[in-house]
Amino acid sequence: MVLSVTRARPLPSLDISMPETRLILIAPGVILVALSLVYLLWISGRHVRPPESRSDTATRKRFTRNALTPLLTTGIDRIAFWAFWIVALRILGPQQNGEYAFAANLLTYFAALSDFGLGTVLTRDLAKSSTPLKPLFRTALAIRLRLVAVSAPIMAGVAIIYLLAGSVSIVTVAATILLAIGLLPTAVAQAYASVYGAWERMDRRAIVAAGTSVLTVGLSLILLGAGFGVMGLSIAAMVSGTVSFLALARPIGIHLVTERPNEKAPVRPLLNAGLPLMLNGLLATAFIQIDVLILQAIQGTETVGHYNAAFKFINALNALPAAIVLAAFPLMARAADDPQALSRWTVRTWRVLASLAAPAVIFLFTYSESIVTTLLSNQFLPITAQALAILAWFLPLSFLNGTLQYVMIAKNRQWWLTPAFLVTTIFNVITNLTLIPAFGFQAAAGTTIASEIVLLAILAWLLRRDRLLSQLVEPATRPTLAAGTFALAAWLLRDMPWIPAATVGLAVYTTMLLASGGIRSPLRKAQGLP
Repeated sequence: MVLSVTRARPLPSLDISMPETRLILIAPGVILVALSLVYLLWISGRHVRPPESRSDTATRKRFTRNALTPLLTTGIDRIAFWAFWIVALRILGPQQNGEYAFAANLLTYFAALSDFGLGTVLTRDLAKSSTPLKPLFRTALAIRLRLVAVSAPIMAGVAIIYLLAGSVSIVTVAATILLAIGLLPTAVAQAYASVYGAWERMDRRAIVAAGTSVLTVGLSLILLGAGFGVMGLSIAAMVSGTVSFLALARPIGIHLVTERPNEKAPVRPLLNAGLPLMLNGLLATAFIQIDVLILQAIQGTETVGHYNAAFKFINALNALPAAIVLAAFPLMARAADDPQALSRWTVRTWRVLASLAAPAVIFLFTYSESIVTTLLSNQFLPITAQALAILAWFLPLSFLNGTLQYVMIAKNRQWWLTPAFLVTTIFNVITNLTLIPAFGFQAAAGTTIASEIVLLAILAWLLRRDRLLSQLVEPATRPTLAAGTFALAAWLLRDMPWIPAATVGLAVYTTMLLASGGIRSPLRKAQGLP
């Protein structure tokens, strides 16, 4: 806790051995599973088609829909996410959370490998040209499935190596194997998701993802209540991945998987386009999350559990830029040859993200100890709270870098991102290996922020001739000033309970942002943005 000094009260503890606690978990879990299955069945029965109109008015309407709908559903998803993890972390504690966190961390690397950047390639190519859907989809899917066949055994093998070294338990290895099996339905679901992106129907993809998240929460509650612990979380993730594939496939057509096309798209162009994106995704994942593997080997499972608990807050908010940037990406791709149009969509995207990142930093940094105490209990103090206060500063850098990466991809410069991520990853690994033995999780959190700064410097250099970065200063100015008033309000109200104090602070931020021009500024009008 940095500015707030009022002692927070933790929520009541949960004892999974008590029948009442099991009923409290299983009953709502059954309800959530039933509701989500009915919802996904209904939404999957509504067909999806490519956009019929390419006019400016229709394009702006689709962008607004594709940004606001995912933003809304992501908010609902994050609420469900945190309602679940507040319960799950109190049951699991740092040790068991560390076991699952290690398995989930491995999954991120191999998910990037099996995707091979093909999701972005398909979205870009289908959005920019009249390429037939079926041949391109089938060829990309065949590549994905071969990569899954290679990735899943290697993923399990890495966990076994850690087991033989005495760094993880057999439970962690079993959870890793289950998550590795889940790579298969996830690969097919991602193939369909790329079509939604190309057809500018990210709103439909988002509401399916929200329903799938509710299903995951429901299944996890049931399995936690039944005493399956870490294994229950892995089973729930695997089952939800399968349901997600079915829910995404049906509106477009399951025949894309079951039928053989009369013609096939060339494999080499897809591999050439996807390889740099895969390397970029793998390296981007590595420089953000490889500290978990280092912490696991040096400081053990419990420290990983604490660190991962802090990162869950960050990941919950990091879903916001993904929804907004992906909504803008097809428009960026079509505007890639028009510097002014590309600049307009980039500025518009960053303006929204900066307005979300600024208050998030102040909120998490100021109330980190109170948040952890209230939501996760004293067993996560002080490590989780301290890590959260540091990691809060990662958000605006991550939001900005995520936007600039898609600008590079839209301009077909994805190969330039590979050396950028490679340099950043090397910096991250060397710094973590040097500092973690002496400073532990604080070094890991600080290195994560420093790595984002290194990446931003490289991206700024790569885009220097496009004269784009200078236009991104103004969109961040008003949110930054408004966030300063939030920090001042938090300091003045430091003797109040943290929840009402934070509510007032957020209200002050919103008021100041709107009063200062907020989203609608003179620069927007000058650039002709809607």
